[in-house]
Amino acid sequence: MRIIRQWFWAFCVIAALVGLFLPAVGAPIGRVLKFMLGSILFFTGLRLDFSAALRELIRPRMVAYLSLMRLIVLPPIIYFIARLVLPEPFAVGVLIVAAMPAGTAGSALADIVQGNPALALVGTLATSLLCPLVTPWVIALCSGYSIEGGAAFLLHQAIFLALILFVPLGAALAVRRVFPAQVERRRELWAVLAMVSLFLLICGALSTVSADFKELVWNEPWLAVGLCLFMCCFSAGLHVIGYLMAPWRPVRDRAALSVNTAYVNNGLGIVFATQFFSVDPRLGAAAVLPAILLEIPMALALVPLKAFVARRMKRAHDEATDQLKLPA
Repeated sequence: MRIIRQWFWAFCVIAALVGLFLPAVGAPIGRVLKFMLGSILFFTGLRLDFSAALRELIRPRMVAYLSLMRLIVLPPIIYFIARLVLPEPFAVGVLIVAAMPAGTAGSALADIVQGNPALALVGTLATSLLCPLVTPWVIALCSGYSIEGGAAFLLHQAIFLALILFVPLGAALAVRRVFPAQVERRRELWAVLAMVSLFLLICGALSTVSADFKELVWNEPWLAVGLCLFMCCFSAGLHVIGYLMAPWRPVRDRAALSVNTAYVNNGLGIVFATQFFSVDPRLGAAAVLPAILLEIPMALALVPLKAFVARRMKRAHDEATDQLKLPA
């Protein structure tokens, strides 16, 4: 488990490269992306400390503030910037992933970077609960896509998001309540299975768009490079915004907010874009590629984020120690 945690980013990159350059390997997985996403949510849910989340809810204003920024304020801003530098189909793909809730691995990732895992879990649960109600409308109103389908189509999207989010997490919560001791004894196993499911999801998703991405690289290499660079900036920018979102909070809380803001549920974004947008001839694979390509900078960003938080915590500790040493 320690090896997977330490080299999490490398496993993600390898999974992406296999899916991209060996699509035959990932093709069978590409046909069951919804199942892989459900597996990630279920195994992650088995590790979630819901009691710690409830303790964090004594500060509901922070949860409401994070949810407002994550689901309503940031997606239109990001989409506007994407429209300035990317063709519209790719900008819509960026909007889709930007409108996704905080990733379910947020508490584990916050723990890896020495953040507050309980606060990250609350952010994940709050944005996931609001996602079916908010996300379809944000995407439709910003981009204009889905509007022609009317309220019935938006309701279909909302039901899809609710089912794919709440069924696996609800099942995990039920299993935790019925078999608490057995679940707790195998915490490390659930983490490994969740990460393996994530690697398979990345591999399978990239295999489905491998031909389109290679065609893009071959025909419009600068656009391919520009899209990759934009997703790197997307990830870096959300890390910074999340960390600066609440400057009055302790470093561990700010690290958790950075994780909640930057580590979106791009697995859900991949499945949602594939289900509702990639079939639109105006968008095609462009609706899915941003969510897939985001996985690489998100994985790589864990290393500098962990180092940055460690330095800030050490500085805060040193300053507190110096204060205690001052003569009365």
